[in-house]
Amino acid sequence: MSAEDDLKALVGGISDFSGWTPTDKILLFAWVQHSLRNKPRFSTGDINWCYDTLNYKKPNVSQYLARMENKELLRDGSGYFMEGSLREKYDKKYGEHDITLNVRQMVKDLVTLMPELGEKDIFQEALKCLKYDAGRAAIIMVWNIAFYHLCQFVLKHRLNDFNNRIPIRYPKKWKAADMPLIKKYDDFADQMSEREVIEVCNSASIITGDMYKVYVEKLGKRNSVAHPSTIRVTQVQAEGYIDDLIRNTVLLLKI
Repeated sequence: MSAEDDLKALVGGISDFSGWTPTDKILLFAWVQHSLRNKPRFSTGDINWCYDTLNYKKPNVSQYLARMENKELLRDGSGYFMEGSLREKYDKKYGEHDITLNVRQMVKDLVTLMPELGEKDIFQEALKCLKYDAGRAAIIMVWNIAFYHLCQFVLKHRLNDFNNRIPIRYPKKWKAADMPLIKKYDDFADQMSEREVIEVCNSASIITGDMYKVYVEKLGKRNSVAHPSTIRVTQVQAEGYIDDLIRNTVLLLKI
């Protein structure tokens, strides 16, 4: 991803960023220069770059930087840089943690497992969400990838078993003439709900009982975070969700 994309993803994961004071925004933008743009020193123009990238109205950046000099920011002949202890604080809050990197690598590896993955945009969005603490969005995006993988597994290895099991698992849901017949990926979404797909997979022993429990639990969590609510999803919760979903379902279904 480009520095512009990284910045937008970072700010996108901060729910109240628009209400931040100019001082707080500029301090984050100062950290961005070091962490996302790999600049040991920065200038007024670099902070303006952040405002321009996000299409935010710029304050008098030079004036704010001057007020922060020898406090939050230090300066030498090459430009401004964040004071060490403050930068460490921002690194811990907005930087990448080991578990984040490990989980993100698992998501990246899904491309190898699913070389024909069509949802490239979803995959890229999931990586951005994982990188910048957008837990709710990360859960939604990675669920989409995992469910796609399950459907692909059915299509490639157990399609007859799946189709034959639909009238057994749901004998009264559809009339015989309207009974779903899955032939391609889009048919799953067009004719069945995600829960119904999971139920048929379990009934046909396409997935194990333990995998079924994981899918049902993770679908319920996805549904909870997908709708407006007061639920707060932390980075640790999102990483745990993704780790469990990928490790105990996706990686066990070899395509």
